[in-house]
Amino acid sequence: MKRFLCANKGMNKYERIPDEIIDLHGYTVKEAERALADLLARGPSHVRLVVGKGIHGGGKAVLRDAVKSYLAARHIHFLPSKQKDGGEGALEVFF
Repeated sequence: MKRFLCANKGMNKYERIPDEIIDLHGYTVKEAERALADLLARGPSHVRLVVGKGIHGGGKAVLRDAVKSYLAARHIHFLPSKQKDGGEGALEVFF
C-alpha cells in the first residue's frame, strides 16, 4: 500500500487536505478491503483514496465501485475528490 502523510495547514470550505493519501491502484478487491480495514483501525479523520477511474478495467471501475460499497456499508462519509486531486479517480473519505 502506497501511503503519503500530509501536513494539514488548516481547513476551510475550499481546501481538503487529507491526513493521508493512499494509492490503491493495482490492488485486487480483497487486497483493497484489507487495506481499508487497516485504515479504519488507525482512525485518521480524513483520507484521500486513489482508486482509479476504471480505464484499464475495460471501462468498468471495479475497484472504485468496490471501495464505495465497502465505505457505504459501514456508513462512512465519502465524496469524489476535486478534479485537481484526482476527480472521479479518487475519493475523499471522512471518519
